[in-house]
Amino acid sequence: MISLYIHIPFCASKCAYCSFNSTPTDSSDIIIDSYIEALKKEINYYSETLTDKTIKTLYFWWGTPSRIWVTRIIDIIEYIAHKFDLEDLAELSIELNPYPEQEILAFVNILNKKYPKISRLRYSFGIQSFDDEVLKLTWRAYSFGSIVEFLRALVHLKQDNNVFNFDFIAFGKFQINKNWFKQLRHEFKREFLHKFLNSGYVDSISLYTIEGIKDQEVGTRNEVKGKINEAKRTSNMTQVSSPTSQKWFWSDEEIMEEFLILKGMIEDAGFGRYEISNFAQASKASIHNMVYRSMEPYIGIWISAASFINGQWLMTNDKLLQQFKNPIPSGIRWTNTSDIKKYIEGIRIDESTVQTMNESDLLIEEFFLRLRTREGIANFSKFIPLLVPNHQWLLDIYKKEWLVNFDWNKLQLTDLGMNVYNTMITDLLQKI
Repeated sequence: MISLYIHIPFCASKCAYCSFNSTPTDSSDIIIDSYIEALKKEINYYSETLTDKTIKTLYFWWGTPSRIWVTRIIDIIEYIAHKFDLEDLAELSIELNPYPEQEILAFVNILNKKYPKISRLRYSFGIQSFDDEVLKLTWRAYSFGSIVEFLRALVHLKQDNNVFNFDFIAFGKFQINKNWFKQLRHEFKREFLHKFLNSGYVDSISLYTIEGIKDQEVGTRNEVKGKINEAKRTSNMTQVSSPTSQKWFWSDEEIMEEFLILKGMIEDAGFGRYEISNFAQASKASIHNMVYRSMEPYIGIWISAASFINGQWLMTNDKLLQQFKNPIPSGIRWTNTSDIKKYIEGIRIDESTVQTMNESDLLIEEFFLRLRTREGIANFSKFIPLLVPNHQWLLDIYKKEWLVNFDWNKLQLTDLGMNVYNTMITDLLQKI
């Protein structure tokens, strides 16, 4: 089985903190049809190249998938179904923004009616914040009031095969009350968030920090490298750049403090932390997300989309295997070109990004990705050659500080340890 990730690089407007390869585009722009034809050619290529055509998960993300209209999304899904086997599809997941409200509600309603028998139809809504000041600062095209109206209408659309995920970002905006307790601003918004989290129709929550959004590359250790290297600060403010301007957010300490406030409310409502930035009710964790963390094979479609195939899976796909010389690599990563014109012309893969991975590369990747999860790392001994000479001393310290659970066979981050994952990774590994 393999998973497909479809990058939709179109948005209504560019958010102030966004560094993804996305383009503000009108939904009616006929050039979108040209892009979709190019996307279908890439789908054709993989359908003719891959031996195993059974799809485990199908994921639409990156810009705003709803921007190309639900009819086009359905057309792409049906085209994939014609070329691949979706009979055992475990999850169809789509990222959406909560605006324009009526358009998104119609999108969900139409897709629900079209695919009531898919095992899991997962919607992830980019709420980001209930704070109007933050929403305005980040160029989000809605307010707290419109979010409330949207959520109250959305609850009536949920059906049995739906999983509703909601994204939030900690920007570092909170207040200290008269008793010196840190809390989110505005009592009525805190109360609404409390009721929302305990409503029973929220299945999972993704909670990010603003400094972790920029330079994000899902599924590779560059995700960590980007987070470590991107922060350039002046005074006590965190600077985040967009292609067209600069905006200012709050300090790292304040960002983490808001993260912990939100995290506490999420966990108090019964959500378990199954990965550093993700919380879910029982059995509602994102299947596609864990494809990345478990290093299962996936193919990214459209510009800037990343792909990964391990050597074992590669050996079962003869036509793809012919593209690589012996010895057979332990794994391969690559990213599509970011140039839409090149992509439409059929020049899809950015050759400079192709990484042929040996066994050591794969182990480093596994260490990065599995340690992010609740399950952690089993068979710890196989990773010892990757670690710094004083790793035993470091792990003893981490254990005393309640950052890890460790017995020389299995290494797991505690909840506290997940909050300082980046620091521990850079301390433990000889190279990143």
